Amino acid sequence: MNTLAENVLYIYLIVFVSILFFDVVCIFYRKANDKRMRKLEKKFKKLIDKEDVSNVCDKHKNKLRRKLKRTSNLISFTNVVEKMDEKDREEYLSSLKVVFLSLVPYYEKRDVVLQTYFVNFLMENSYIYSDNNNIIIKYLKDCCLTPSIYLRENALNAFYNISNITYLKEIFYNMNYMNIRHNSKLITDGLMKFSGDTKDLSSMLLGEFVNYNENFKVACINYFSYKKVKCEEEIYNLLANKNENQEVRIACIRYFGSVSYKKVVPLLYDFLNDSVEEYAVVSAHTLSNYKGADTTEALINALKSHNWYVRNNAAESLIKVTRIDYIKRIIDKLDDKYAKEALKYQLHLSGKEV
Repeated sequence: MNTLAENVLYIYLIVFVSILFFDVVCIFYRKANDKRMRKLEKKFKKLIDKEDVSNVCDKHKNKLRRKLKRTSNLISFTNVVEKMDEKDREEYLSSLKVVFLSLVPYYEKRDVVLQTYFVNFLMENSYIYSDNNNIIIKYLKDCCLTPSIYLRENALNAFYNISNITYLKEIFYNMNYMNIRHNSKLITDGLMKFSGDTKDLSSMLLGEFVNYNENFKVACINYFSYKKVKCEEEIYNLLANKNENQEVRIACIRYFGSVSYKKVVPLLYDFLNDSVEEYAVVSAHTLSNYKGADTTEALINALKSHNWYVRNNAAESLIKVTRIDYIKRIIDKLDDKYAKEALKYQLHLSGKEV
């Protein structure tokens, strides 16, 4: 009769062999699939090489209409097109607008993964649809309102690429109206890709600010900060509004670390003692942008905070706004060992160790 240990060993061996068999099957499947994809790519390359890229014939277009409905064909076609000379690729794909227009009704009924791949292809080749408000633009607008973040992000990137403020205004409004909470970091990164006029984009965002949820507000403020957009009064009013969302106000504080505005300084001093410690942490860092005796005094007091992050940021800012000889006198006079440690630590990091 088998012992328990032997039974466990047999089960272990069966599981091990099953995993090994699965891995071997996957390896052969991938190799076979890669071989099949290479054959498809060769066929598409041969098909494309026969054509005049600036004047594609109807027979070629009809053939692509049929073939590109299969995902494997679309992937192979994409791989071949990506290797073309940039000018030839643009001419070739621009002449195929009618083909991609005909593919939209097919792909919009497919699952999210296939749609995402199709939208990603459109996003990377925006000259196919950027010149007019056609069915592709409408489809991409609809994709921006889907639950899938992958499909939504690719569609948004398509609009960032074509840099049309009117489209973005409509899409952002609809996303907020439908309470679609897109990640603020992704929105900011997307806005940074906008190649059009920064002033026009900023004016549109400020004009629509009242319609945006906190995610979009934070994203826009971060964009203004990175681009150093001069909208100090608007951001100050947001920061001064105690009913505003906490994350929005924190983004406002960070904005004034990039764009100087003397009117905000007293507010930053108040935030150093705020019961919401996040305000104090960010304000202690932002004050490095505002030299002055009052700032130095406020930061010295912040060194005595019970919060390590407030002390650390206050010490870092203090070193930036104060002379090194005065820092040494501060250290000598401080009777708080944690404040001293914070200052010494930041001096060590800056290479000015006392």
